[in-house]
Amino acid sequence: MPSSDFVDSHVAFLYASQTGNAESICYNIYETAVQRGFNATYNVLDDYAKFGFSELRTIVFVVSTTGDGDPPDNSARFWRILRKATRSDKHAYAHLRYAILGLGDTNYSNFCNTAQRLDKQLEEAGARTFYKKGLADDATGMEEVVEPWIDGLWAALSQVAKCKGDSDAAETVETEKDVEAEKDVEEAAEALAELNVEAADNATSTEGSVEPAPHEVQPLVLDFRPMAQTPSITNVARVTAPVCTATYEDTPVEPHSPDFPPWSAELISSHPSDPSLTPFLATIASSTQMTAPEALKRTLLIDLELPSSASHVDGQWRAGDAFNIYAPNHAPLVRALLDRLQISTFDAHKHVRLAKRNPSIELPAHLQRFSNTSSSIYDILVWSVDLCAHPRKPLLRALAEYCNEKADRERLLFICSRQGLKTFEALRNQTPTVLDVLHAFPSCVPPVERLIELLPPLAPRSYSICNAPSGNVWKIAFNVVEYELTLDVFSVDEEKGAQSVRVSRRGVCTPWLEQLAQTQEKPQILVAKRPNINAFHLPTTSDLKPDPRPVIMIGPGTGVAPFIGFLEQRAHELQLHPQSSPFMWLLFGCRDATLDYLFKSDIQAHVDSGVLTRLSACFSRNAGSFTSAGKYVQDALLANQNEFAKLMLQKNAVLFVCGDAKGMGKDVNDTVARILCNYVEQHPEFVRPLLQALPESKLPVDLEAKVLTAPQALQVLMVWSSENRYVRDLWA
Repeated sequence: MPSSDFVDSHVAFLYASQTGNAESICYNIYETAVQRGFNATYNVLDDYAKFGFSELRTIVFVVSTTGDGDPPDNSARFWRILRKATRSDKHAYAHLRYAILGLGDTNYSNFCNTAQRLDKQLEEAGARTFYKKGLADDATGMEEVVEPWIDGLWAALSQVAKCKGDSDAAETVETEKDVEAEKDVEEAAEALAELNVEAADNATSTEGSVEPAPHEVQPLVLDFRPMAQTPSITNVARVTAPVCTATYEDTPVEPHSPDFPPWSAELISSHPSDPSLTPFLATIASSTQMTAPEALKRTLLIDLELPSSASHVDGQWRAGDAFNIYAPNHAPLVRALLDRLQISTFDAHKHVRLAKRNPSIELPAHLQRFSNTSSSIYDILVWSVDLCAHPRKPLLRALAEYCNEKADRERLLFICSRQGLKTFEALRNQTPTVLDVLHAFPSCVPPVERLIELLPPLAPRSYSICNAPSGNVWKIAFNVVEYELTLDVFSVDEEKGAQSVRVSRRGVCTPWLEQLAQTQEKPQILVAKRPNINAFHLPTTSDLKPDPRPVIMIGPGTGVAPFIGFLEQRAHELQLHPQSSPFMWLLFGCRDATLDYLFKSDIQAHVDSGVLTRLSACFSRNAGSFTSAGKYVQDALLANQNEFAKLMLQKNAVLFVCGDAKGMGKDVNDTVARILCNYVEQHPEFVRPLLQALPESKLPVDLEAKVLTAPQALQVLMVWSSENRYVRDLWA
């Protein structure tokens, strides 16, 4: 509830973002706040010392969740100081009022965990909310929560913070924007009556438009037929004002390596609070294809040589750690985009400096370096903005302002409206690049400086290290992300019948790594160790002996990669302490035993040596074979559920899961909960201790119960997770 103690003169907008979505949304809210007249600042959480977090009194947080409920990397240090402060003083933040917008995905079990944890810790330290918490779900469309939450924020914020100058400034800005929005809606409604939606309009394509690198341009299949039956549109996202200006010099930038950012030296010489996280250049020493040529996916194993200059990571990493790779947007995509924006090659490579259009509004964080250091538009598009990110409504709404044809503008407005929600979802589900979007609306030609401020930052890509420390090498295994989508084309011509179109998609990092490894001799790339905040490490004792607890590892596909490092580490430990023999069980899965059984010889060697006590290998395409433990890893769990439950409940085993979150991760989580319910039904003596370990709940708990309910079993898993007995490294 709003506090009547004081009205603040300053509002801080703080974000924690892994992929750039939370950063972009936070920036849009901050920009709007300044335009409304609030005295506002905008920062990443890990810069807490820079902006004096402990002194702030009014904060709006926008935070995402990554992995299995983990906070983003750029908030890791903030969490440490927050925990330290709240443990030492239960009233540490009694002066603080806050609002939280959390971004998450219900395909993960710990939905919006960062926002939930932040809210709980601040509340326990005496802080008070001034506005309801918003939890946006990427699985159903974040805009369904984000837009109403932002709309309601301003009334609540005005109760706890004042505007600079005229107290009516915010209301005046709001009125002007409402008038502008209503005008847009009225124009769109008028245009809808004039539009003749023909069959070709149903599958918006790039035919007839500029054709730079046609292989990069993919059609979008968008059904605009509902526009003809829509008398008016509502809830059109407001367009944000431009914040960036660009000043060019007539000289081109100096030639540099295309394999790492031109400002790498600045990153390498940075001084993070944890020196082991400092970026450095590593060399691709070798590359091996691990799958057979006829396998569905192409999986590569790459060895990275760490230079002597990377001494800051010596002894600072363990099996289970991961690292970031700074990867560029695909060069042909960038060149095609420049052509689409009508920017010549010479102009694209000229020196450019960015500046604030409004002195009161900071540039987006990922563009701020270019106000002090000149670069080129080409390099900014290659290394700084994500051209393949899911399009968001603020981007599409802004693009509508740069359409020369009314039809393009009104279609973009329709997509941004409540009535166009299904069309917007269809667009997002096709995962288009920004180039694909521009080609779908041929008359749209935004200024490049406007486009780069609207796009989210290009985040480094993270990969698990699949070896234990030995020498100066990091090994990574990954699937090359290249695939096709089949899209149904809507038609008003029944004689044409059903039609479809196939579009190609590719990842940012993995195809680039493959190309580098195949075409260059020992190329260098920029990497940095990631903080391991979820304790994804093989447990050891205080004297570095093998932990006697059993270890269960579930990792189908490339999810097995960190467990290869675990097995190497355990083999080394057993050489030093041969009297130890902790139980280790690996559940691995792939499609075909002969085509994509990753690390097969390594795994078998660990079985033969006794390091790996038990192996359950599952093959989904030849599950009936004698060697298969089941079709999927969860099938192998169920087939051995009594042994699994005994290990977890009686032997205090540690369970690790690594791999896909939406499919395998969720299925394994549900299977483990089901196994717990099944086992305690036969062994009711475990019910009481499990229930006693659960956190306090408003719902009554019957400690004399003889069974465990499914929700209670899921709560048990959350308790194990907090105790680092159930540790997951999941990705979308």
